[in-house]
Amino acid sequence: MSTDPNSFEAIRPKLTAQTLQDIEGLDPQKYGFGREECCGPIPAKIIGSMSLREHIFLNTRMPAREWDKRTENVPGFKELSHHIKHKLPDASFTVSHRDQDTEDSILHCKVDDKKAVIITQYSGVSVPYELPWEVKGTLAVDRSGEYFIFVCSHFTRDARCGYCGSVLIDLFRHALLEKMGAGGAERVTVYSCSHMGGHIYAGNVIIYSRHGGICYGLFKPEDVLPVVDAIAEDKGAIPESLKNRIRGQMGSDAS
Repeated sequence: MSTDPNSFEAIRPKLTAQTLQDIEGLDPQKYGFGREECCGPIPAKIIGSMSLREHIFLNTRMPAREWDKRTENVPGFKELSHHIKHKLPDASFTVSHRDQDTEDSILHCKVDDKKAVIITQYSGVSVPYELPWEVKGTLAVDRSGEYFIFVCSHFTRDARCGYCGSVLIDLFRHALLEKMGAGGAERVTVYSCSHMGGHIYAGNVIIYSRHGGICYGLFKPEDVLPVVDAIAEDKGAIPESLKNRIRGQMGSDAS
């Protein structure tokens, strides 16, 4: 009998020691991919209903497991949130984390006049935490040729996100390395990120590249490989199996 690809038994060999420690004691049937609402199609009325006009990420060295419920303990969050609310009211603002050895930075995703997505990274983000494109001397790097995968892993906001997000991050990194090798995987960065919604159909995986931005809800382990295959092909294709779980899009394919 084949093993369910979403079961803990199937995914455990690919999980890091840190992830196993983080999810220890959390029942997969309650918090993981075995829970009742996971992971079928999203109701038709909310497919594509999430607005993705402009997205700003504060990439912090603080791991997701240490964020408080509203990420207010993340250095710079309060200040940048204030600036974005008043100067870019239509933009989304999310906290993210890759590892503890990189300096804090900001990733800015927006659509240009041709509906292409431009992705810019600003490094050296620190006190007094101004919007980096308004500060002289800030290093800006165009990273539009790369892929960025953000997975909600916000433990204190929702233990389901903490469990599923931690698992999906490990699975993505494992699959990318296996499919694309170390060189190819270097152009794809996987981050944990803060909460992106308030209900069971909230987006839990969002991907940005020059092809656009796309947010999926109820993402599960068996969805990882189709997405990685699409990234390797680099044509902006959306896996057929995920089209009924699109929460929102940015770019030329967005309505």
